[in-house]
Amino acid sequence: MSQEQFVKDLQQALGAEVVLVGDAVEARYHTDWSGTPPVAPWALVRPRSTEEVSTALRLCHAHRVPVVPQGGLTGLAGGAVPVEGGVAISLERMHAIEDINARSAVMQVQAGATLQAVQEAAVEAGLVFGVDLGARGSCQIGGNVATNAGGNGVLQHGMMREQVLGLEVVLADGTVLPMLRPMIKNNTGYDLKQFFIGAEGTLGVITRVLLRLRPMPQAKATALVAMPSFDQALAKTKTWRRSTTPKNPPRCSSPCPSSWHKAASPCMPAPKLAPPVKSSPRWPKKASLT
Repeated sequence: MSQEQFVKDLQQALGAEVVLVGDAVEARYHTDWSGTPPVAPWALVRPRSTEEVSTALRLCHAHRVPVVPQGGLTGLAGGAVPVEGGVAISLERMHAIEDINARSAVMQVQAGATLQAVQEAAVEAGLVFGVDLGARGSCQIGGNVATNAGGNGVLQHGMMREQVLGLEVVLADGTVLPMLRPMIKNNTGYDLKQFFIGAEGTLGVITRVLLRLRPMPQAKATALVAMPSFDQALAKTKTWRRSTTPKNPPRCSSPCPSSWHKAASPCMPAPKLAPPVKSSPRWPKKASLT
């Protein structure tokens, strides 16, 4: 199939507003911040929904046309630069903050939302997002996930991988994988989302992200500490981590009747229930809760 016929089919399926060609594709979509020589794609697809992403990929797959996903174009490795005879898909129009649950500290966003928008939405909910980059106002969450970004808070909160609870991804043939499970504890089978984090769009296009948020710190201070060697810097980091850990954290290595009785005693008299842990030689006998 010729380029003209393919582009025509793409526009018929998605509309001329979504599929831009020729001079309508601005020069900034030809490359990214890496300085890689620019390449003009056959077409630029700017979808507004997961369904439009799926349609675009299905057509490209059927006609063997390569696809390059684009986010904020702030990468320095050339991963968002189009290829000759290919299509670029920009997620910039899919930028909604769809849901924030402050009680469970979870946020669902579309992949085109900027990092700064996510950070500001988290702060409004009394929480913080664990990743921060200098390009926060331009880079997009989908790109952060696709590159497994680290950033300024990586020692405290971890890489982008540690912030992702779930993904929605469209495969090359247009198949949509819904993996938006909001539980931190989830052992229901293969954790497929991990394949797409850091894959830079080679396995599929990320369209939605379920993010884990963090408690907002009560105070924050920034200091510049110059160390004479890397080993001493690691030793100092270990000392700082120790200083933020409670000296005598509460712990119970086995069932503790005393703790259980304190928590359960206000509730036990009404239903006349018996304690689940009986007295033993290791523990003193407790007074009856009834």
